Amino acid sequence: LSSVSISVSDGEPVESALRRFKREVNKSGHLMELRHRRHFENSQEYKKRKLVQARNRKRLERLNKRRMSNRT
Repeated sequence: LSSVSISVSDGEPVESALRRFKREVNKSGHLMELRHRRHFENSQEYKKRKLVQARNRKRLERLNKRRMSNRT
């Protein structure tokens, strides 16, 4: 995983910079990777988790596609 960095402009509140940093960390997947590495995961569990993630991702894509088609 790559490192997460944000650029803070002069006069920007610390709270908003921290909020942006947290959003970037969530998008990069660092926290999820740490959760999965907390305990050893054998190859069967890894494959099972990846299948469930793919299933959920496809389901969300279908739902978003349906929502976008209903907009017009």
